Amino acid sequence: MALLLLLLLSILLRLAGGAAATAAEPSRSPATALFVLGDSTVSCGRSSSSILPLNLTAGPCLFPSAARRRLLPDLLAAKMGLPPPPPISTLNGTAAAAARGVNFGGVQYGGGGIFRTGAALGQQLRLAAETLQLIQLEEGNPQQDASSISGAVFVVSFGADAYARLLARAPGDADAAAPKHGRRGLGRLLADRVARGVQELYEAGVRRVAVMGVPPLGCAPRVMWAAAGGGCVEEANELIEGYNARLAARLEDLRPQMPGADVVFCDVYKGMMEIISNPARYGFEETKEACCGLGPFKATVGCLSKEMACRSPERHVWWDLYTPTDAVANLVADWSWGSSGSRSDVMTMNICTPISLHQLSAGPLPAQ
Repeated sequence: MALLLLLLLSILLRLAGGAAATAAEPSRSPATALFVLGDSTVSCGRSSSSILPLNLTAGPCLFPSAARRRLLPDLLAAKMGLPPPPPISTLNGTAAAAARGVNFGGVQYGGGGIFRTGAALGQQLRLAAETLQLIQLEEGNPQQDASSISGAVFVVSFGADAYARLLARAPGDADAAAPKHGRRGLGRLLADRVARGVQELYEAGVRRVAVMGVPPLGCAPRVMWAAAGGGCVEEANELIEGYNARLAARLEDLRPQMPGADVVFCDVYKGMMEIISNPARYGFEETKEACCGLGPFKATVGCLSKEMACRSPERHVWWDLYTPTDAVANLVADWSWGSSGSRSDVMTMNICTPISLHQLSAGPLPAQ
């Protein structure tokens, strides 16, 4: 009998411990702000002509009057219960204006190839550091993490523009665009630069960072058109997979060096390939041809006017030559969050590791 009582007591203690751990899990304070650094995947602030000719990456920025068209940061902000982070160019330079978040994407920069992306990242990091210092001074706490900073989530999304430029060139031209490094060396340089950027954010007091991977641009209409093939260009996707894998590995190596921080990698490639491989499951009919453009795959000329757009963009995976449609962006946002969104017929798929963006932000529970 005594042995039985001890066994029951042990079981009860384990159950109590598990319940306590479960109760403690949501103890992280909800995100207080969303700050965004990135390329055209996160901002309409930069003219697409500075990326590629013929408006190749206009995406949802082409028709800003359409309120339903939102970029990934806006979708994630809504899930966190925060307003869309305003572009840095629209703020008045006060801490109060920046306290709920800022979108640093769209900063102008020169150069080319990896050097252009590195310059943009460096400039946005400097702007972010200055903004954080302003907030700390306003809160009267310049030597420690200000509450609005320690509770902020930073989203970092670089690489899509760099690979769009690279894949728009012939292999020989692409190698010339990345001297001494070539097409594969670009991935190593870019992944290392983004990882260093995450370190710099940590040194500035940031403790919650989500890094977005590059989508499968080998399946983008422009790349398929340039290859004169009928499907995804495997060599292009292999380059991007290599970059994503290196970036994920670099972030994994960084985590032990940044105590108290959560650094998440979101595999956008994985999510989009799930959609491209199983389009009917998610309500898509067209995986190759863009919704807006001219020529084969609607990829000879980019989207230049509203009249060029298809009538049912929600049925297309690609909006223009390189940009996914809103329907795809919403699925990627749901899966980054760790939910199926508002559609009960869509499976829940978490594309972020080691935790979901919901866990990172401690926001509302995912809808099931």
